[in-house]
Amino acid sequence: MTSVHVPRALRDRVAAQARYRCGYCLTPEALVGTPLEVDHLLPIALGGLTQEANLWLACSLCNSYKGARIVALDASTGELVPLFNPWHPPPD
Repeated sequence: MTSVHVPRALRDRVAAQARYRCGYCLTPEALVGTPLEVDHLLPIALGGLTQEANLWLACSLCNSYKGARIVALDASTGELVPLFNPWHPPPD
C-alpha cells in the first residue's frame, strides 16, 4: 500500500464529513484511540487521485483489508460486486 501525503486541511474536511468514523465498520476515531487513516476509495494503484471526492476515513483494519480492491466476490451469487462506497450509501 502506497503512503501519500494528504494535506491537513483536506484530512480535516474528510474527517468531519465522515463524522470521525470509519466509512466501512463505522468505528469512531475516539474509540480506536489513534487517528483513522485516509482511504482512497479508488486506490492510487488504479488511478485514484488525492482529492476530496475520492477520500474517506477508514480504520487501519478495514483499510488494510480493502487494499487496492474496488470489487469483491459475492458469495451468494458468485458475481463480482463493487465494494461499499461511503459517499454513495445504498438506498434503504
